[in-house]
Amino acid sequence: MKKRLSTTEVARLLHASVASVASWIDQGRLVGGKTPGGHRRIEADDLVRFMRRQNLRIPPELIDGGGAVLVVDDERAIAAWLVEEIKTRHPDWKVFQAHDGFTAGDIVGASRPDVIILDIRMPGIDGLEVCRRIKSREDTRNIAVIAMTAHASQDMTEQILGAGARACFIKPLDITVVMREVESAMSKRR
Repeated sequence: MKKRLSTTEVARLLHASVASVASWIDQGRLVGGKTPGGHRRIEADDLVRFMRRQNLRIPPELIDGGGAVLVVDDERAIAAWLVEEIKTRHPDWKVFQAHDGFTAGDIVGASRPDVIILDIRMPGIDGLEVCRRIKSREDTRNIAVIAMTAHASQDMTEQILGAGARACFIKPLDITVVMREVESAMSKRR
């Protein structure tokens, strides 16, 4: 599907009126812009985010063929292994990697992954803080966060789950279990 939609096209997809779509844009509920001629246009990605916030099913024509996963781990070998596993199992998914919390934040801002696999203990900004920041923002709070750590404790697990992660896995990882969680998270996002 094309990336930019008219209010008529959005209204058809949402089974709503064109006036409702225009009102949502004017109220700031749905991100949209105007052409030089004054016609409203909505980016497909913005429509998908709006639909997710409203808990609406995303029509297949708005899905670009795959999801996006961000792997964040300061242990480069683990990050590379996870990226390779994901790409092998789901070649249509976009897979990004970061080795610190700051870079992860940049990638989240630019790419809006559907799922983040996040190491908790990293130098600088740790995974717990990355998770808190993602979950505290309206535009990123629906990203699924799956945590991992080599330094497990009940307190650490409770903290990361309390910050909004959907699961926390202990290293060394069981890739089958991790991928099952990633796939489950992705299916709920789609």
